[in-house]
Amino acid sequence: MAIPVMQDAVERAIAPLLGSMLTHSCPIVEDVTEFLRCYAPYRQSLEEFRDELENMLLRLLGRYTHGSMLVIADNYQPMRLGREQLRLITDEVMGVLFENLTPFSANFIKLNDYSLRVQSLSALRVLVTRYASYYTQEDLQFIARMIRSIYPPHQYQGWLPIDW
Repeated sequence: MAIPVMQDAVERAIAPLLGSMLTHSCPIVEDVTEFLRCYAPYRQSLEEFRDELENMLLRLLGRYTHGSMLVIADNYQPMRLGREQLRLITDEVMGVLFENLTPFSANFIKLNDYSLRVQSLSALRVLVTRYASYYTQEDLQFIARMIRSIYPPHQYQGWLPIDW
């Protein structure tokens, strides 16, 4: 059964990082959406899928930028995509997948395990927003402290409760 990923969710995740000019001028959003829909938890781990996604994004971005890895941001500034940007784009796209997983215990275990092995703000966001009932209050406070110590506030404002 395919994961019900919508194209607009993928576009919202990657357009701020790649610029609307690129996302509207080539089929990258469609390509990524189709790839996400093919995730099969019985075939591969989230880490294996993430690695495949990152490799696919690297190939697609190379093709759609004609090898330059240069994109124009929405503020019209040129931006060269490097390893760190690719990691961030991959994590944002994985976040779309995480949001579309059915929130039940098997997916919680997979996602929690993934978050312990891979530095992923998207995984932590989904764990906090969709799976909070699986944690104790102390666990949630620990996760919140960890997020605040690693990431700048603009990356978690709006979804990380202040009172944790």
